[in-house]
Amino acid sequence: MDGSPAPAEPLRGRRRFLIGVVTGAVVMAIAGLGASTLIKSPQQAAAEAAPPGPSLITATVERRVLRQAVVLRGTVEPDRALDVRPVPGAGRAVISRRTVKAGARVEAGTVLAEISGRPVIALKGVVPPYRDIHRGMKGSDVDQLQAALSGLGYRVTDRDGVFGASTERAIRKMYQARDYDPPVEEAEQPDPTAAPSASPTTAASRPAYLPMSEVYYVRSLPARVSAVKAGLGAEVRDAILTLSVGDMVVRGSLAPADRELVETGMPVQILNETTGRTVTGEVASIGDLRPGGGAEAGHPITVGATKALPSNFAGEDVRLTVTAATTGQAVLVVPVSAIFSAADGSTQVLRVPEGDRRRSVTVRTGASAGGFVEVSGDGLTEGDRVAVGGIPDGTG
Repeated sequence: MDGSPAPAEPLRGRRRFLIGVVTGAVVMAIAGLGASTLIKSPQQAAAEAAPPGPSLITATVERRVLRQAVVLRGTVEPDRALDVRPVPGAGRAVISRRTVKAGARVEAGTVLAEISGRPVIALKGVVPPYRDIHRGMKGSDVDQLQAALSGLGYRVTDRDGVFGASTERAIRKMYQARDYDPPVEEAEQPDPTAAPSASPTTAASRPAYLPMSEVYYVRSLPARVSAVKAGLGAEVRDAILTLSVGDMVVRGSLAPADRELVETGMPVQILNETTGRTVTGEVASIGDLRPGGGAEAGHPITVGATKALPSNFAGEDVRLTVTAATTGQAVLVVPVSAIFSAADGSTQVLRVPEGDRRRSVTVRTGASAGGFVEVSGDGLTEGDRVAVGGIPDGTG
């Protein structure tokens, strides 16, 4: 024996063997883990596909002004339509010059049309003309004429209802300002046996008067021409124009179910969806139920604007939102779905503090609108959260 150590080769071989075994075990463990994530039992797959359990849905208690609104459609129309039918004069009446067009604004003193070379002048008044007015005449129609002339800015000093010199001068000025010769009295036929006059009578020296065919009285001015019914050269047999008199209003139909909610004087928002512009107004009138089937049945409703409606609203189909009720000031509100009746008959909500620990709070309800209801009661303040759905025990 030489006392030398054992060869290292067997030890090294055993070490390699052990490392290989450990490595294989690790690989198999990883492979098994991967397979376990891909291969699932039917029970596990069904459990993972099932919907999640019900969770608690909450909403915040807040303060707001509640408004109950009724929405309907309406059409913008003139308050009153007036057909202009001039009083025919002597001879054939033909429109010789059209002076106004559809959409034109008609003021006091506007020449509505020229008929057989003579003007038809719009004046403010109530009683239609029924006679030619000459110097020396008296009456309510003379008084109306004097008021109209004064409204145009002409000075009239005659006694009310008496056609005198200042009334005549005002008539002359009215015609001359519109480039027309004033109508004058017919000249007296001279006596052939009399000596020739040194100063023959001229139109300027003859008294002026007002023919009833050359004036048209309108109760409310200004107005607007909504339609022209007779063109140049047409013979005047009927109405030649239609005037929109008074401010524009909105007319619609109120559903029978909403009639008890809406009263005259309630505020209204008028929305022109073409332009996106909103104008405020109020309910002016509500008529009796108009018979009809289905959607045709309803109460005629008229809405007037707080200020005059813009001209581009004319004829438009608009949306009307009537504020039928309001709390007037901000009140404590919760969603309607948060309210439930308890077994004792009280009205309650479920208050949800931190940690989802629910507590029933008895409340009194008030006005409701837009999915919210007014509440009051001890234990509920602004900012609290209340349950509105997903309550697992079925309460609510």
